Amino acid sequence: MPDIFVRATGPRVVIFIMSNRIDDTLCYSVGSAYLSGLPVVVAGYQMEYKGFLSKHDFMEKAIKNAQLKPDDVAILMDSDTLFTGADIQAFLDSFIAQSAAAPEELDALSVRQGRVMAPIVALAEDCCWAPNLYFSHMCCRVGYEAVYKKVRAHAAAHPEHKLALPFDQSPYRHPNMGIVIARAWAYMEYLEKVENLIKTHKPTARIQKGWYCDQSIFSRFHMDLLTWEVEQDVLSMPLHERQAARSTYGMRAGFLGLDYANALSVVIAHKYLHRTEIHDELWAKYLPSGKIKHPHSHEMNGVKSVGRFVADLYKRAYAAHGKEIYTRLAVPKWVDEKKTSETTFISLTPPLFASKLRPIDTVHNTMRHTFPVILHASDLEYGYTKVKKLEYASVGAPWFMPMVYDAEVLQQNEKYLESLPLLLSTDKDILKTSYQAHCGFPFKKIINKVQNI
Repeated sequence: MPDIFVRATGPRVVIFIMSNRIDDTLCYSVGSAYLSGLPVVVAGYQMEYKGFLSKHDFMEKAIKNAQLKPDDVAILMDSDTLFTGADIQAFLDSFIAQSAAAPEELDALSVRQGRVMAPIVALAEDCCWAPNLYFSHMCCRVGYEAVYKKVRAHAAAHPEHKLALPFDQSPYRHPNMGIVIARAWAYMEYLEKVENLIKTHKPTARIQKGWYCDQSIFSRFHMDLLTWEVEQDVLSMPLHERQAARSTYGMRAGFLGLDYANALSVVIAHKYLHRTEIHDELWAKYLPSGKIKHPHSHEMNGVKSVGRFVADLYKRAYAAHGKEIYTRLAVPKWVDEKKTSETTFISLTPPLFASKLRPIDTVHNTMRHTFPVILHASDLEYGYTKVKKLEYASVGAPWFMPMVYDAEVLQQNEKYLESLPLLLSTDKDILKTSYQAHCGFPFKKIINKVQNI
């Protein structure tokens, strides 16, 4: 089924959003992917949900249903995720070029030097949550810091290794399994290690529940892997020896990594707003001379203030330059959920939200802003539904703002979504149904709200 792939040649790439049912959150996430020009597959549809570990079952079936080859790439994520409209292709180029396409290509030293990527890379976040390992966020932080301290000591004792220590270059230092990118061979191998861990080891916290948290399992593997690599001096071994070596839990050296630079994704939460800024220098050429009310370093300090700022910025830019502020993203044209050879276009504005300037390439010591492709809603705050979080995160997204102020763009996007399929991976196959029939147009409410700011 070629319709499922973000890239259908070379190492193929497919995006899986995990959910066993169709609900408002899933519809919003899938719709944002389509308006970012990306096809997605819902993994786990109508499969039994028995807690976080069900995601492993969802993904195993989805990878098999998609008939992925070992070197193909899977991006897997929870349904409370939003696609921003930022270009994913540069990150995919890097991951495909820098991650091991086969087990025999994996070199742990190159991974820890930051010259290549691990074949499994998880989203990195500030919060440390591993309830099967620790009873609190703080204890989790202390546990991770103890591991990072060992890696620092090893780097100091072995300067010839030139270890990158990326965790010291980022405020986001702990795993979040809400978004993961992996080579298919690596993820299937990872699932084997998960199954063995559950059978042979008990968790260290909330023992009576058994293993129930996928993030705890990844954290156990990740911390053990880093510790084993330095304590057993694996990185000093000749290449063939370190490729043959296995960790406490049977993992290859360099097998797991985190997206410390948040080049692919980032967790969104009010408590992290101070680490983000409204990057309107990209908009400067569209604004009336001398009338920019805020510098590009204007910080976001609340959802409502962000909404007002973005609305005002867009109004002034659109009033001055109209449709000149748009770029056009070419996407395949669909008719009755079937892809045609023709092309249509999605109107986008320049990206507006960015991380604050920080190191992103520790090898070349380069710094820049990042415009994450995917935002993951956190559970760090209460009073907001998942859909509400995604709605607020949409404000300022390149695909969102044109719909607010241009009725023609809004109509085009509604028509585009009406033509698209909803691809559902079950325990047996990938089904195709109508996105419109199940989801309608999920952006109406937040569009109306922003129009009335």
